[in-house]
Amino acid sequence: MFDTLAFAKGAVFDYEEIVAMTEIDKGRIRKIVLPTLREENGARIKRRYSDKKSGKNLLLFIDRGYDFGPMRVWVVRGICEESDYDEEMEKDGLIDEWLEVEIE
Repeated sequence: MFDTLAFAKGAVFDYEEIVAMTEIDKGRIRKIVLPTLREENGARIKRRYSDKKSGKNLLLFIDRGYDFGPMRVWVVRGICEESDYDEEMEKDGLIDEWLEVEIE
């Protein structure tokens, strides 16, 4: 199985406009995070990522996208600073609502 990591517009917006205020380094994130997803089967996964570019500890919300032949696509739906994450917000459904917002 060949895995790839895509980035939703919302995740890019989160990183570039709110969290780090600089261009996202998708290649570096793929290099660090993608190998940790290979054995996952869940629909939504959270991954911690230490971002050297911004100097911040981030939390990436990753959804299993789809399988296409030998390829599995994972999609980063949202990015926040790890210190901003609150488990209660996730239990209350606020994280899901945030990740479902469409950026045009």
